[in-house]
Amino acid sequence: MNRTKSEKGQALILIAFGIVALIGFTALAIDGGRVFSDRRNAQNAADTAALAAALAEIHEQYGIANDGYYQSGMNRAADNGYDNDGTQDIVTVVFCDDAAAAGDPCTGLPSGASESEYIRVRIISNVRMTFGRVLGREFVTNKVEAITRIQGSLTDNPFNAGAGLYSVRNDNTDDCFKVNGSADLTLHDTGIFVNCKGNSALFLNGSANIGMDANASVAGCTNNINFPITGTGQIDCNVTPQTVTKDTFKGVPTTLPTPSCSAQGQYNAGTNTVSPGYFSADLVPSGSITTFNPGIYCFINGADIKLTGGKSIKGTGAVKLVLAADLDLKGPDNDFDDLEIYSNNTSFDIFGTLNADRFRFFGSGNSNFNAQAGSVFTSTNTYIYSETGQIEFDAQASANMHAPPQDDTFGGILIYMPWDNPNDFELNGGTNNTWWGSVLVPHADVTYNGGAGFELHGQVIGFTFQINGGGESDIFFDSSVIYTPPNNPTMEFTK
Repeated sequence: MNRTKSEKGQALILIAFGIVALIGFTALAIDGGRVFSDRRNAQNAADTAALAAALAEIHEQYGIANDGYYQSGMNRAADNGYDNDGTQDIVTVVFCDDAAAAGDPCTGLPSGASESEYIRVRIISNVRMTFGRVLGREFVTNKVEAITRIQGSLTDNPFNAGAGLYSVRNDNTDDCFKVNGSADLTLHDTGIFVNCKGNSALFLNGSANIGMDANASVAGCTNNINFPITGTGQIDCNVTPQTVTKDTFKGVPTTLPTPSCSAQGQYNAGTNTVSPGYFSADLVPSGSITTFNPGIYCFINGADIKLTGGKSIKGTGAVKLVLAADLDLKGPDNDFDDLEIYSNNTSFDIFGTLNADRFRFFGSGNSNFNAQAGSVFTSTNTYIYSETGQIEFDAQASANMHAPPQDDTFGGILIYMPWDNPNDFELNGGTNNTWWGSVLVPHADVTYNGGAGFELHGQVIGFTFQINGGGESDIFFDSSVIYTPPNNPTMEFTK
């Protein structure tokens, strides 16, 4: 007997699938539209909150009462419907240096950016689904960010004091600026500023020879108010002290991100040339002068460049060396167009001669830069930075160097040891040495030894100063070559 197959149940299955598909399209259209709309609203809220936070920070500098950058940013986000309830939405307002310290650094900042200039507002919002819940999706999360940058300050600071030598220490201590008997120092178009309030904050030995074209301004006073100063300068006691702290220097650029290498580097003994890449074993050149082709060179696992017997290295184009061990340049022919040294707890020592049209030393951690006795260092575009290490120029070294131009990230800064670096600094200069730019060592005790024919065109900012003899030395204050931060606060969107 023949049986006819029934298809009644198949229609129900197709209808069920159709309903699910219809709900899916409806969820995509309605819930997706809500998610998109929320993301746009959240981004607008983050943008306005970041601007409100930056404006509040600027108002703080003007002395205008406000809720502070954090609360101002949070309030503006709440005004736009994001009240940080911890469930539906989460709002954070933070300076980028604090975010980095907490392990959540800001992204998208320019290379060499000072994180303390940037405020980030982040909004994380959970959009509740309607039709999507049928498909098991309760929420869709949006995450948006906005970053603003604040530059400049109304606060008096060492950069705009117009002093060739500035002692930032601010307490009742004596001898913050001490001039010994054999000192022979002339300051052209400038004077000194001593921020200490001790009665002998400026100590002048009677047999010293000091010339100034501007005044010595002292928050305290001096042991010798009638000291004979050559030139038009005089001593002004009890001037208003300035508040100089770590925050005074928070806008000063420090270093660039350390570059990396993805391929292995190569050394060609036949041509005595090196190609970019990483080196996990020591590089031991065989020739007297080894050429580094343009690129990035990463020395890892303690690998080093072994330059024995007075061998030299040179580079064409931009050469970046990421060091894992100390590097000593002892040869007479180390010549580069553009040389960047990235040092992490290592030392870079010049014993021979180094000429570089453009030179950068980025010393992270306890990294040292040393120009040893008898060495010669010449560069017309120089920036030397050490986070917690030492920067030393021997009295018998020859250094002729100029800070980067003003349009550079490190424009006007010749040497920088930041506030958290308390190592002493000796300002030594031999015959015919000339330095151009700012020497920023705000927490270092500076010993200025000078030297016959030594000229510094710029400004030195240190914690305290001791001026010794060693022949006549000259300091010329030149505002066109020193580091000059913006004087008036400005703000701008970065992200």
